[in-house]
Amino acid sequence: MNYIVFDLEFNMFFKFKEGDLANPEMKNEIIQIGAVKLNEALETIGRFDLIIKPVVYRRMNPYVKRKTNINTSMVVQGTPFGKAIESFYSWVGEGSVLCSWGHDDILALRDNCLFFGFNALSFDKFLNIQQIYMKYGDLPKQPSLESAVEGLEIEVSTPFHDALSDASYTAEIFRKIFNPSCDTIINWERVQKENDEKIEALKNFIDKVEIQCPSCNQYVQKASEVTKSKKYFAFGYCVECNLHIRHVSRITHRDGLYSIVSNNSIYKSEEAGLAAKVTQRLPNLEIEG
Repeated sequence: MNYIVFDLEFNMFFKFKEGDLANPEMKNEIIQIGAVKLNEALETIGRFDLIIKPVVYRRMNPYVKRKTNINTSMVVQGTPFGKAIESFYSWVGEGSVLCSWGHDDILALRDNCLFFGFNALSFDKFLNIQQIYMKYGDLPKQPSLESAVEGLEIEVSTPFHDALSDASYTAEIFRKIFNPSCDTIINWERVQKENDEKIEALKNFIDKVEIQCPSCNQYVQKASEVTKSKKYFAFGYCVECNLHIRHVSRITHRDGLYSIVSNNSIYKSEEAGLAAKVTQRLPNLEIEG
């Protein structure tokens, strides 16, 4: 069994001119795949590195360009995603464990595969190296890759925010902290499906939270409301305090639980200094990973 420690760089929407719109089916488009293949002894037995030609966000987002040093002329000459992912799939091999720093990369990898209709890559074996490092260091918050490299005194020899470079650093972290006796491999596809179901269940509750005035704590009637993905917005008016109240509920994930967290605030600018937050919570749902 091999471990595929991979990292991705993405391009994303940027409004270059009036009328530009984001594609709701593609939040992050992969522009680089970098990976290191390790055997069971955690020895490096292969590397993978490809720049990918985007078709949704063809012009580089200025922030991404600054961070990655990947420019539009580079991606124009890149490999089309279909050909790139087929090469990656062939290189990964059967039975390998996909490993990344956090969940963002595997989410984007799956979303890009779905968008481009590639379903051969398996997501049934996954290791979150960031999560392993957090347990190793007993850390309460998610650390950056850079801080982990510094904390483990790993030599910095190549720039961060290059997919192959970051994959190499993540592989070095993996070597230092991984305990093969601990069963940390999860069926990511199954867990993700279960989590999606839990999020959908919470969406049935998200608009049930009531508006409460931060000044007098009295409940306020909703005047208008709108739901956007994992967030719910409502507006009301407190007659007692003569204040306009804005309510926001969002589905959050923390300490293995999904929950709804709600905040009420005064949204008149001249009274912003009086704003206070009232937190309400609906039932938590446990998740894996």
